[in-house]
Amino acid sequence: MSIRSAILATASLCAYVADAHMIMAKPVPFSVDKVDNGPITEAQWPCKFNLGYTVSTMNEMKAGEEQSISFKGSAVHGGGSCQLSVTTDTEPTPNSKFKVIESIEGGCPGVEGPLDFKFTLPDSIPNGKATFAWTWFAKLSGGPEMYMNCAPITVSGGASDTSKFDALPDMFVANLPNVRECKTATSKATKFPNPGQVVISGNDGSDAVAPTGSDCGEASGDSPAPSGGAGGAPASSAAGGQASAAPSSAAGNDGMYTPPAGAGATSAAATSAAATSAAAAPTGAASAPAVSKPAATSAAATGGAGGVFAPGASSAAAGASTKTTLVTVTGTPSAPAVSAPAATTPAAGTGGSGAAPTTAPAAGGSGSTTCSENGAIVCNGTTQFGICNNGSVVWQAVAAGTTCNNGTISKRAYNGRVVRRNRRSLVGHVHKH
Repeated sequence: MSIRSAILATASLCAYVADAHMIMAKPVPFSVDKVDNGPITEAQWPCKFNLGYTVSTMNEMKAGEEQSISFKGSAVHGGGSCQLSVTTDTEPTPNSKFKVIESIEGGCPGVEGPLDFKFTLPDSIPNGKATFAWTWFAKLSGGPEMYMNCAPITVSGGASDTSKFDALPDMFVANLPNVRECKTATSKATKFPNPGQVVISGNDGSDAVAPTGSDCGEASGDSPAPSGGAGGAPASSAAGGQASAAPSSAAGNDGMYTPPAGAGATSAAATSAAATSAAAAPTGAASAPAVSKPAATSAAATGGAGGVFAPGASSAAAGASTKTTLVTVTGTPSAPAVSAPAATTPAAGTGGSGAAPTTAPAAGGSGSTTCSENGAIVCNGTTQFGICNNGSVVWQAVAAGTTCNNGTISKRAYNGRVVRRNRRSLVGHVHKH
């Protein structure tokens, strides 16, 4: 290799190394002309303060308004886990307290390339000048490392004191033995012991593992479950004054973040008078009983006097208890059609499964009684019948020319023909004499 080739190769390698890790581009960090992309060391803790706290751009942030964080670089090391934190110190020291406003477990700052993230500064952050920090625990960095960039911010619309701010969880610190006895796992995203109330789970967050060590911070017993999931949507809404965030894909990224499908609330049970009236029975006389369409109803519907009961059906939400409801069809049938009752789901709050229907006898009926076989025809003498409905039956008159006997409705014509044959035989006998 020639000297010229060696120089070019070295220059290319240096350019790659300079672009190999990630630097926070927005908010604009301290000493932006000096900030490097390597992991932070114990001697630089916190914020790589050795580079100084020169402010080239003051980042204005209003609590409750959407903010964004973006990055420069290409090597995202397979993603990992990040935290966004704030300290009220304008030039942080090792004694500064950084408080977490958001945790991203997996997929941060991207997988195929860097992403832009949206977040909201909570109103618990005190007004005035402060320092914003982005920390990153890379998944495939080759060893336990911690990255940290800090930026100057001015907060407005926030708190007038530090009471709520002090209650936020401390920023997670690891892989710096002389700062904190805690170590993250290699080739895994980090599951933060106390991530706070705003947690985003990226596409590699489902296998995130907790760090190990004696000083990893206390686990929070009331932290919410991460929003999204493996390959899920890392969007979370503000809760308890905390921030909400949703990353957006940078050009060329694999689109691992997908906005969540809106999950609308579903009613436990829906009932409608209009739905019931849609199945109203026809009025007036009829040669054969009209059978109504299934009625969406949460209670038994009764019509006019007389008529044959036809089964109705409800479309209430699944999971509610089920019982049978009969809908009255008015008219004076000559040949009633009998149908088995259909299951009807009542509205939430009505009786449990198998409960007796609430239908009252139709006006002009002949009372009711009990029965044992659901759906069976029950006779009351030969002139009345009813359909057994969950242990209850309402009597109705049989059609003209029919009779009810042993659970069967039949015509009377057979007995009439017998009488006529007997009459002809009698006439013939008298004629012979």
